[in-house]
Amino acid sequence: MNLGKMFDWPDADVILRATHDAQTRDFRVHKTFLSFSSPVFKHMFDTQQPQSTSLDGVDIFQVGDPPRALELILRFIYPSPSPPIIDDLTVLSEALVLADEYNIEAARVQLRSSFLEFARIEPLRAYAIACRLGLTDEMRIASSHTTSIHLPSIDDLPDEFRFIPATEYHRLVLLHARYRKEVEAIASRTPLPGFSLIDTLLALPAFLNNDRVKRAKEKVRAREFAKEHFRGRIRDSVALDPETLANVLKAEGNFITAISNNDIQSHVGTILGQASDLNLTV
Repeated sequence: MNLGKMFDWPDADVILRATHDAQTRDFRVHKTFLSFSSPVFKHMFDTQQPQSTSLDGVDIFQVGDPPRALELILRFIYPSPSPPIIDDLTVLSEALVLADEYNIEAARVQLRSSFLEFARIEPLRAYAIACRLGLTDEMRIASSHTTSIHLPSIDDLPDEFRFIPATEYHRLVLLHARYRKEVEAIASRTPLPGFSLIDTLLALPAFLNNDRVKRAKEKVRAREFAKEHFRGRIRDSVALDPETLANVLKAEGNFITAISNNDIQSHVGTILGQASDLNLTV
């Protein structure tokens, strides 16, 4: 994280002394900047007495904030030619808490935007953190990204899951079960010229080897291939609305096992549900 050593202004009129988990750091800052950006800071400076005074006569206010997270928040308050680069999900989650506590909207917006990138890179940790912080949209996005990875057992989950209810893990289990079922259904019935993708790929191990491990690996590969096919088809050629999808399926009915109106409507619902799980625009 490119925060560096800053906030040691010689003309500072207040010191924030951040102490958390045996870490302590002083931030020499300006009341005007902090009060303008945060009504909570303004109220603190207006109504509370400083805990002590520095040798050069600057008031010291004690705060129980993680120093790295507080520095990140201050970087959003002070003018800067470029936003800070955030490469630590733990610090980001702590900063999100501080952005809410100090009611700093600019920091909150930027941090949530950065959080979405971590949802793609570390979806399980991001999901648990979003659950703990009550970030509904981020929970949904992070959960959709978990479908691209293996869901570990409870004992092997990231530490962040210790701070959320077990029911949130159960929601992921249900999502993955639904995801596997619908990807297989879509891949086997989505129109493709002349062959059924999932059937062909899943049959491949029988021709290669009857070994159980190899068959399992081929099934995983098949599901991943099917998932990517579905993403590409939806994004490139099929609009995500029920009427358009139904018309496409009727037009390409020769490649669908059953094309009654009920089957088509059922297939349309499956596609729309899967598209939502994949975080595609519906």
